[in-house]
Amino acid sequence: MEVLKMHLKLDKLITKNVNGIAIQIYATLIAYLILQLVEIPQEWGDKLLDKLRYLQACMCQEISYIHWIERIVSD
Repeated sequence: MEVLKMHLKLDKLITKNVNGIAIQIYATLIAYLILQLVEIPQEWGDKLLDKLRYLQACMCQEISYIHWIERIVSD
């Protein structure tokens, strides 16, 4: 529990009420578990940060107007 206290900076949280903090902690745990389960191409790396960067790159590509227009034009 001592490690958790060292790394949990309460002044950086979005909200200070108990429900808001609980939601933020649950969201963080869910994101952590998702990153643990996701498999990505080996060339991206094997750390959780590498997985996060890969997923961000994939999501940005899917919502980019340029890629969206290219997909429509090519069909």
